[in-house]
Amino acid sequence: MMKKTIAVLMAAILLLSFAACGGGLSKESLIGTWEVTEAKVDGGEMLIGSTMTFDENDHYKWTAMGFTLLEGTYKISGSFVYLDEEREIFKLNGDTLTIKDASGEMTLIRK
Repeated sequence: MMKKTIAVLMAAILLLSFAACGGGLSKESLIGTWEVTEAKVDGGEMLIGSTMTFDENDHYKWTAMGFTLLEGTYKISGSFVYLDEEREIFKLNGDTLTIKDASGEMTLIRK
């Protein structure tokens, strides 16, 4: 029981540390098209080259090979971005965007 509690606390600390390092995001810094260059998720190799586009009207679209994989609305709150109400952690460093959630992590570059 104690090991599980410690593991949960460590995960929470890492999550908070990752969010704190990212600082706040602005809509202006996110707007545009981003290309996936690395995907540390199941089937990640198939995501390389796909793109995510964020517009000024709070809409996003994720496409690959001409097909829409996901689309919907986004909302920014500090270092968190909510894609269709699902919280993701976004870290922006210049023209590199890192997205992290429970399924893994993706790195994108501005196109």
